[in-house]
Order: sequence, then structure tokens, then C-alpha cells
Amino acid sequence: MATPYVTPAMITNAPTGISWSIIPFPKSTSGQQFAEQTNICWRATQIVDGYVNQVFRSTIDNEERSGPGDFRVNVEQDTGVVRWVLTRSPVTEILAVQTSSAAVFPRQWTQVPQGMWDIEVPLLGVYGSYVSAGSGGGGGQAILIAPGYAGWGLGRQGYRLACSYLNGWPHAGLTADVTAGGTTLTVDDVTGMTGANLVIYDGSATESIHVASVTANSNATLPNGGGTVPAGPGTLTLSNPVLFNHAGGVPATVTVSAIPTDVLWATVLAATTQALDAGITSVSIQNLPGSETVGGHGIQELVTHYELLLEPYKRVI
Repeated sequence: MATPYVTPAMITNAPTGISWSIIPFPKSTSGQQFAEQTNICWRATQIVDGYVNQVFRSTIDNEERSGPGDFRVNVEQDTGVVRWVLTRSPVTEILAVQTSSAAVFPRQWTQVPQGMWDIEVPLLGVYGSYVSAGSGGGGGQAILIAPGYAGWGLGRQGYRLACSYLNGWPHAGLTADVTAGGTTLTVDDVTGMTGANLVIYDGSATESIHVASVTANSNATLPNGGGTVPAGPGTLTLSNPVLFNHAGGVPATVTVSAIPTDVLWATVLAATTQALDAGITSVSIQNLPGSETVGGHGIQELVTHYELLLEPYKRVI
């Protein structure tokens, strides 16, 4: 099972003013509190994904589309390069590309060789660097395919194109303990982790890491003979040892993530609104511009705040 974007520790330690000890009800046990806080984390995760109309965590996506001839698949006139605007962003890795005549059934797919494609606008600060991503809606959703594999030769909408790709930011939960000096982490999802810069979110023991390689318990099989790719639970091998001890578990209480920090804060605010909407009527919340701060006021201000944080990430086409 995957891990929500934030954990109970992250929402209860955040400066929101919520008295989390009375969630789900006054005098509830610590186990009951943790269970409901975990549920709130999941609901908040679904809220932020729903607002931007796509998932933030790294996923494997398989798309097919006919072209050229519309705004999503077209050919650059001077170069013959095919430009395909995929559905989800940011595209972080192209796994496989195939083409077929649109008139042929069943499809006779031709594999486009590795290196004959590019991400038009690569995501900054996650791969190929030791600097972790901070915030902002960077990265694009268009890919470029070399001339000769599709074009106008078969007419408008004459080709059927298929693409398997990774989108989003790697995110997982730590499922086994690791001690300071260790170089391997056991996590619940290795999707998109190879070569990534991540943060282990663990309170005062929070630290940055770089993933050298991954080993998945089982690989995902791509369609149309596109091969396999690591996904799901597995192990991360790090470029450098961790500095602190970290406790793993199921459900995970420590996350390993490249999701931008403004998205994490938006998720915390979404969790806070869930707690307030659950019926708490006499808690104070942090001052926000234009907000009333006591007695149940401020829910809409929190909603507006997290929506503004998420606005750069919204999928609009």
C-alpha cells in the first residue's frame, strides 16, 4: 500500500493551531487518534490530487493517440520532429515509444529506439543533481520524437502513437528501520526513484539523500512489448550513507519524497480543514491575512491558501 503525502507526525507538529489530541473525539486513545489522523492524511492527499486533476506522486502512465493533426500531436514543419503533448505533467522519464499505422488492426507496433526521443522541458532539481526540489510547478508534459517514426507520410491522423512514461515526483514510505551510516532504504514504492534527490521527512532527523539505484520486489510490464520498469515495494541504494536513525513501519510514519515543499504544506492545510470540518468549534488557528482565527472561523481562508499553493500545478489540458 502506498503512503499519503504527509504523515500524522507532520500534521500534528505543523503550526496550524489544531488540538489534534481530541481527534476523532475528546478522550480518544492514542491508537484511535493515530488511526483517524492517518485517515485525514489520506483524505488530504486525495483533496490535493483532485484539485490539480492529477496525482503528484510518481506514476507509470501508458497513453495512445492518433496523429499528427491536432494540438496534442503535430509535426514541426522545419525539422520533422513530432511533438506530442501528453496528458500528465511533469514528465520525468520516457520509458518506451511505439508507432503504428492508424489503419492497421491489430496494431503492428514499431519500437522507437532509445535516444530517439526527448522530454521537451525536463523537470529541474530532482534528477541529475544533488540538490533537492523545493517548490514551483516546473517541468513540462510534451515529448519530442525524432523524424522518420511518424509524420505526414500517412496523412492526417495516419499514425497511432503509444508512449509509456513516468510523471510526477517520487514518493514513498519507509517500511523498515535504518540506522545512521546505512546506505539502503526499504520503501513501499520505488517508482521514479532511480537517480532522484529525495528528502527523508523525519522531524529533527530530516535529511536529504540521493538514490544511486533501486531494486523492486517485482517490475511493472509495459504494454506493446515496451519492456519492464521497477515499481512498487523495493529497496533504494543511496550514493551516501544516512546521517540519522529512521524508524520504518506499516503504515509508514516516515516519508521519503521529492514532492515539492509547497505541495506538502498545502496537504497539511487540507488536513487541517478536514479536522475543523469534523466538528471542532473552539480551537484557534494560525493567523492568515483577512481571517478570523477562533471558534471555527478560518476554514475557507485555509482552503483558499492551499488552493493558491496548488494553482501552478493544475492540469489544464
